Amino acid sequence: MENLTLIHWWMSQTTTVMALTLSGTMTALALFLCWLSFASPLAPRTQNWKGVVPPFVGVPATLFGLLMTFLSQDVWDANRRAYRAVALEREQLVTLMALDGNHGADTSDLPKAIRNYIESVVGLEWKTMQNGEEAPEAEAALNGLTRAASSARIEPAFQRALVDTVMKLRSAREQRLAIAGAYPDDRKWAAVIIIAFITQIALAVVHLERARSQLLAQAIFGAAAIVAISLVASVEEPFAPPKGVSAQPLEQLLERAGK
Repeated sequence: MENLTLIHWWMSQTTTVMALTLSGTMTALALFLCWLSFASPLAPRTQNWKGVVPPFVGVPATLFGLLMTFLSQDVWDANRRAYRAVALEREQLVTLMALDGNHGADTSDLPKAIRNYIESVVGLEWKTMQNGEEAPEAEAALNGLTRAASSARIEPAFQRALVDTVMKLRSAREQRLAIAGAYPDDRKWAAVIIIAFITQIALAVVHLERARSQLLAQAIFGAAAIVAISLVASVEEPFAPPKGVSAQPLEQLLERAGK
């Protein structure tokens, strides 16, 4: 649990801090392995391990690449679904405002209910989603919007359209909350980082002849791993700043919503 808490702390940092932290850790490991191989009291015993063929590195390196690929696909897919959910939510709100403005019947509570919902989502729920949680105020506002749509004194056809749109809005919100609550998965990142460290150890084992060669091999792999891990991790949480999905598409509707 402590390891996962450390991973969670690391992922809550900015991209620069994540990259620097990972760089420091991998550099420290590389220097330790070099010292262990060539300068420590155990160096003579370590040198007895010479002879491991270079293709051996392909085992952990391939596993690291596969894990990183699958994790990247999950992250990109989550971000695409997050943008799609927000776009769908905005679409339903625009439809509600269009229905309210064109049928010419009595729906005096509907404009206020729409505005209350948008304000609660933009002002409150976008913050709680950073912790994977919903805002009770947004749920209450959505319930109020549902009541306003179902009790509107309008033609049955228009009322069915209103209620159907509110149900679609509720579904879009549930999709958004489900995505926010599913990320991040610290265990996946712990697996990727641990395999990266194991790959470093494998590189050290196959470069026991010269210290510089060992350090160079680890430096090249470390640079590639740090870039890949840090950039993907920076967008792991679809709704977390600074690169999370913005509430601006919904916030823009406040200018069009009723006062």
